[in-house]
Amino acid sequence: MSSNDSQLSTPATSQPDAHDSLQAQGWVRWLIVSLRIVTGLLVLGVVFCVSANVFGRFVLNTSYAWAEEMSRVLFIWLVLLGAGLGSLEKEHVAVTYFRNLATPRLRKVLALLVIALIYLVCLCILAGFKELTAGFTSATPMLGISKTWLYSAMPVMAVLTLLANTLALVALFRSNHSRRRNTP
Repeated sequence: MSSNDSQLSTPATSQPDAHDSLQAQGWVRWLIVSLRIVTGLLVLGVVFCVSANVFGRFVLNTSYAWAEEMSRVLFIWLVLLGAGLGSLEKEHVAVTYFRNLATPRLRKVLALLVIALIYLVCLCILAGFKELTAGFTSATPMLGISKTWLYSAMPVMAVLTLLANTLALVALFRSNHSRRRNTP
C-alpha cells in the first residue's frame, strides 16, 4: 500500500464535513482501482499484440498488420489513461528542490500557479479535441477503428487530470482554511 492509498483511507475526522469527504474518497478510490484494472488489461493487450507480431515475424516469417495497428491503439490509450491515473494518484513528476527551499506562503502560491496552468492545458486539450473531431471521419487502415475513438483518449486523460487538479485545489484550500481556524 502506497502512501497515497493510506491518505485516501484515513478518515478526515478533524473536518466538519468528514462524511462528505469520506464519500468523495470512496468514489475516487473506486475510480483509481478501475483505472488500474483497465491499464493492466491494456498492458496485457499490448504485450499480446507485440508478442504475436514478433512470433509471426521470426517464426512464421510473416508480419501481422492487425497486431501492429492494435498495439499502437492500445498503447495510446495505455499512456493517456496512465497519465490520468498518475494525476489522480499524485504520482506525476515534479522538481521539488526549489519548492522545498521556498517559504510556506510561496509554496502555496506556486501550488496555485501549477493548478492554474494544469487547468489551462486541460481546457486547451478539450477545446482542441472538439475542433479536431468536427467533421472527422477517418479510420485506421487495417482494422477500421475510428480515429475519433482513437483520439478520444486525450479528452479522457484531460478530464481525469481536471478531476485530480480539482481535488488538489480543494485540498489546498481546506489545508489553508484549517490552519486559519487553528491559529489563535
